[in-house]
Amino acid sequence: MPKPFDPRETTMKYVVLTCALLTTPAFAHESKGPNGGRQVDAGKNHVELVAQGSTLEVYVSDAAGKPLDPSAFKGVAILVVNGKPARIQLSPSSDKLVGKAQTEISNTVKGAIQITDAMGVTSQAKFD
Repeated sequence: MPKPFDPRETTMKYVVLTCALLTTPAFAHESKGPNGGRQVDAGKNHVELVAQGSTLEVYVSDAAGKPLDPSAFKGVAILVVNGKPARIQLSPSSDKLVGKAQTEISNTVKGAIQITDAMGVTSQAKFD
């Protein structure tokens, strides 16, 4: 004979499943972007970081990889350069956001880029 339905048992299964999903860390997946830089997710968009000397270039694209107009964003990069935090303001320039550091930046630099769109929605891209 089948066991009678017990709503507490079903509820408990959902609670355990929900807790497991909420405690599983979300790993940012880093890939190579179309401009040769490192690309990660930033909210609903992708952010690609390209370092060339002391110049930092940041490309923003949508979830499908379509480039977005950089004039619709403002940004700041907070990076670890030579063991010290560096805050670099990013400004729109043709097809990207651009910033200038006081020293040369490595392509393997660690840190975060924060972008804010025209609607005031802020998202962050973390580079490890």
